[in-house]
Amino acid sequence: MPFNHENLIVYQRTLPFNVKVGVWTGQWDSRHALCDQLSRAAASMLENIALASAAYSTMKLRGLDYAIGSSLECAACLDLAGIKQLLDMKSTHTEKQELSQILRMLVGLRKCWAQSRLSVREDSAEYSTQGEGGDKDHDKVRDNDDGENALFHHETLDVYKVGIEAAMAIYSSDAVSRLPNSIFRRLDQLLTSMVLNIAEGNGRFSGSDQARFLETSHESAIKLAARLDLCVIQNLLPLDDVAGWKALLERVSVMTSSMILGLLR
Repeated sequence: MPFNHENLIVYQRTLPFNVKVGVWTGQWDSRHALCDQLSRAAASMLENIALASAAYSTMKLRGLDYAIGSSLECAACLDLAGIKQLLDMKSTHTEKQELSQILRMLVGLRKCWAQSRLSVREDSAEYSTQGEGGDKDHDKVRDNDDGENALFHHETLDVYKVGIEAAMAIYSSDAVSRLPNSIFRRLDQLLTSMVLNIAEGNGRFSGSDQARFLETSHESAIKLAARLDLCVIQNLLPLDDVAGWKALLERVSVMTSSMILGLLR
């Protein structure tokens, strides 16, 4: 007799995504923190769907919360993979579209289980999450500031946009690409953490959970700024470039701090 999760369409759609992640990360240079982060997030999404289907009481919804957060983390990983040219932009967009469909299924499934935790069944739902302190609304996809439909709500947040701007600036630097592996890896870990935690935190259902992820992003931005200072002192990175990058990191730091205070009031 099959496990309950094997009957879920969302579980079946998550399996091939994990296969693709394995192929991508096997081809990418292991110095990219993205390899570990994307592999872990994709596996978490798959495993938590399975665990949630077998769980009881609040752990059922908790498992789906983890899966939803991991799907958002995967989406942010794909953004960074596109910036780093590890994936071409067409592939990045296509895979994010697939993730957005998986996310909608997860949100719909969570609604069903919140109403009746005695059965395993699926429903469709569109996705949107709260921004900085607003109410949850999973009934529509909101538009970003440019009037284009955003696949994920975190993409409409100014703090995420600035984080992506910082990533684009730093990863386009020839000096950064020439850094020794150990130094590049630490900078990359912090920058990846800063971006991913904004995305994953935005999909959490409680203010305390959102604040926890934003705190990690906030801390990563500050640590990254310190590491960049060290690279300047070591004559590994040009001062003028680093000054511009740090200005973006400061904006992320200020915005995440403000969002945390708003959530904890």
